[in-house]
Amino acid sequence: MEADSGGEGMFCSGCGGAMTDTRYLNVPVDACDACGGTWLEEGRLKWIIEIGPKSLPADRVKQLTTYSRAMAPSYRLGEDETRRIVKCPYCIGIMRPVNYSANSGVAIYKCINDHGVWVPKDGIDRLVLFIDTWDRLLRENGTYYAYLAQLERKRFLRKLNV
Repeated sequence: MEADSGGEGMFCSGCGGAMTDTRYLNVPVDACDACGGTWLEEGRLKWIIEIGPKSLPADRVKQLTTYSRAMAPSYRLGEDETRRIVKCPYCIGIMRPVNYSANSGVAIYKCINDHGVWVPKDGIDRLVLFIDTWDRLLRENGTYYAYLAQLERKRFLRKLNV
């Protein structure tokens, strides 16, 4: 992510820290200076998904996919994600977590009043990696995965409505 300027006094949905205006895949987002969470106003997550996955650098992929024995990858949201209290910086409403594509393990917290979404640290990179993996499987396995990938994206975007 590339920093632009101060976050216009906006607070982080996850920890209440200061936010910085930045860009992810050239889409404007606000990143928390303290916890690393990211706020995306309404429609911006959809932009990132529709822009199409951009391959992450190899070192970033390795960092995101290296697990210790104690911490194996999960495709469900962890207890910390489902219990975390996240508030919209605009309406202060409680945001509920959604598991992207129901099996990615990437928590996306959606404002009940459609102001936007908040994603914990590394969540957007993990989301891009998840989509990139789907696209790789699509290239390797043809029309079967193409159909599934298209259904998953449409289903998620319809469910989240961002």
